[in-house]
Amino acid sequence: MGTTGITEGHEKTGTGASWQADGLRDSDVLSSATLTNFVERGIGNGVVPINLTNYGADSGGSDRNNPIVGNCVVRPNTGGATNSIFVDAGVVCLDGVFYSVGSGTAFNFDTNAYYNNRFNAGGMVLPSGSNQECWVLVIVDPELNGTNNIGLVCGPIVDVSTGLYPQMPHSHLVKQSVVLAAMRITYASPLNVAAIEDKRMFIRGGPMPLTTLRKSDGTPTDPINDYGTTPTLTAGTLPETGLGVFYARDPIGHQVALAAPHGAGQTHLFYQSDIAVGAGAGGSYQITPVHRIEKQILSVGGGAGALAALACTPLTSATGAANTHLISILWTNANGSSTKAWVQNVHYTVSGKVVSVTAAGAAAGSAEITYTHAGY
Repeated sequence: MGTTGITEGHEKTGTGASWQADGLRDSDVLSSATLTNFVERGIGNGVVPINLTNYGADSGGSDRNNPIVGNCVVRPNTGGATNSIFVDAGVVCLDGVFYSVGSGTAFNFDTNAYYNNRFNAGGMVLPSGSNQECWVLVIVDPELNGTNNIGLVCGPIVDVSTGLYPQMPHSHLVKQSVVLAAMRITYASPLNVAAIEDKRMFIRGGPMPLTTLRKSDGTPTDPINDYGTTPTLTAGTLPETGLGVFYARDPIGHQVALAAPHGAGQTHLFYQSDIAVGAGAGGSYQITPVHRIEKQILSVGGGAGALAALACTPLTSATGAANTHLISILWTNANGSSTKAWVQNVHYTVSGKVVSVTAAGAAAGSAEITYTHAGY
């Protein structure tokens, strides 16, 4: 399956699933359920393929891109009765809530518990005579109990011998919904699944790209209300109450009081709050590089010189003060009877991960070093 993709239920280029025919090729059928999911994904609803970034599993039956196994796929129970289907386990985002959907157990689609009266005013109504057919949608329905969040929606029944073709149901459109599949049901005893059309739409779980924000002159910027474009546009309205925004930018110039911000010259993650625009109380905040605090105790010999290297590099002061790091050292003599707070550039210096003791600090004992770093 390494050459296929999880969206091929729509693209229909090589899934190997004999039970589906809809697609996006010329002459293929594009049903309303597909269009529903296009719209729903626009507001963040859809299937979350948890293992989509598991790039080590890219061949064979467990392929991360396998379009007919896993990730809430609906498929016939080929080893069971004709009215039996599987909805494989997966995760779906619906209206900002994440639901575990499906299971490894087959079930009969002609089971009342799967038909929510909210979407099926007449209850479960399925073909009951020769030549009758209908479409049944498989949707995510957390209103139902004991169905692994799976719901079914009946479409109108038609007699195909008269030249009619069954239409897709639409009663589920009264609320946000995610359609996993459309099943064409034909009369038989038991009822028969003549086709299962994959309608899943996927929300990519990552990585998520963010491009750095710049003004027209190339300088870094936060989200602003007027980018000075020509022709002039109506100004935006940030901040908006209840709205926060993630974005990326070069930290240079974000906070004018910091002449040497951490991550300067790079692209880092920021957050715009709903109180003020730009840096300042309640405004925008720099998130990365993430600051971490570490504490190490190193042995100090009797003379000046370098101590053992620290695990990470102490950050320099963001104010731009020369040779000033976010570090503090408490020296203790060999028997623990005396302590002294060391001062940088008096008792010690810092270069990269190395702290070097000066002549003023040269005395046997130990140094308790507390410093801020960015994880490297």
